[in-house]
Amino acid sequence: MVKSKINFESFLIIHFLTFILSVVFSLVIYSNLKGLTSAFSIMLILKAAFLSGVLFFIWTFFYKIHTKIIITKEDITFQKIFNSKKYNFNDLEYFFEKQELAKHRKYNALFLVKENKIIERISSFDYSNYEELKSKITISESRDTEVYSYDLIKVLIGLNPKVRTKNH
Repeated sequence: MVKSKINFESFLIIHFLTFILSVVFSLVIYSNLKGLTSAFSIMLILKAAFLSGVLFFIWTFFYKIHTKIIITKEDITFQKIFNSKKYNFNDLEYFFEKQELAKHRKYNALFLVKENKIIERISSFDYSNYEELKSKITISESRDTEVYSYDLIKVLIGLNPKVRTKNH
């Protein structure tokens, strides 16, 4: 059995950014809504709605990366703050690996596929023992998977986009 280990550097970055952006966005939203009492403005409402959406996305990402992974011989479990998902390796089709770009570095990310949809992501940005986790996954790897950048963003917010195979 292998358990994931959080990458401390990314943990600090994400916590700091989430805290700062939550405070700043909340203050701006409050200021916009306070301004509505003196005069109605559609722009203030749109600005507050946009910032609320961005704040929701930040907290969704924050929740999504707080996942503990446990891999046994038969299955892989993703324990999140409020729920847990367990997948038997026999039910999964394959995994594929992509690089995620950051400002000064590239990170590897592994995506698990079930029923032609990406169901989970494991990233070297989030986990310090990424290579160990990858080595314990007992399903085949596909190198012919085509996925677009916006699909990878969908995975970050909890959606399960479909994948395609490359045509040669």
